Amino acid sequence: MVAMTLVFGGLGGEKKLSYGERLNLKLLGPWSEKASEGGFGLRSLWRKYLWLVGVAEENERLRREILQLQAELARLKEKEKAYERLARLLKVSSFVEGEVVEAQIIGKPLGSWQAMVVINKGIKDGVLPEMPVLSAAPRKGAALVGQVVAAEDHYAKVLLLLDPSSAVDVLVQRSRQRGILRGQGKDVCLLDYVPAEADVRENDLVITSGFDGVYPKGILVGTVKRIYPGRLKGLFRPIEVEPAVDFESLEEVVVLQKKPKK
Repeated sequence: MVAMTLVFGGLGGEKKLSYGERLNLKLLGPWSEKASEGGFGLRSLWRKYLWLVGVAEENERLRREILQLQAELARLKEKEKAYERLARLLKVSSFVEGEVVEAQIIGKPLGSWQAMVVINKGIKDGVLPEMPVLSAAPRKGAALVGQVVAAEDHYAKVLLLLDPSSAVDVLVQRSRQRGILRGQGKDVCLLDYVPAEADVRENDLVITSGFDGVYPKGILVGTVKRIYPGRLKGLFRPIEVEPAVDFESLEEVVVLQKKPKK
């Protein structure tokens, strides 16, 4: 306080500063300047802090808007894909004779040794056991999925071609060679009871024969993928068939209620 008085006390008049006053001013002047600069610096830092807080809040608002837009885009894309699948599914009815019931897969057990799915249509919708189940195959029209094995009022269980207990009477379309298609519990089936000398080639199409009384004739089943050399049990040749249906991505199916007209 004494020092400040010495510095500023004599500045009100016109007289010259004494030696002591000049000395104090010289010593305390830089300190006063630094204090003033520090005050301006604190105000600047405070303004920067407020600006950064505003930027952070704006960034958070933009982030929430982006997440909402991304969620909406994902929903619209999913709806678009569903429409595309349903459009393909509607075309299935043009490849078969008889009435069909469209259904959505609502249950697909993971890790089960049985290749089965549950659909959201049942007895009340006209779905009964032993009815064929079809789906759309890319560029190939309708393709066989399996058959209904159990039904309740609004739900039904479908046995897929891939199941080891599945057996479908089929024909090699090109040569008319007959065989039994059996599931292997994976993404390929085995064409059984085909003589080793039979005319079967890789990429031959396999269709239902209609001889088993369950599946109507002429429905696409799959394509011959591999023909093993040699004989099985001395009479038959092992043949692998790749199903026309992509079971991993299967979400909708149609149930064929009536057999084709003869």
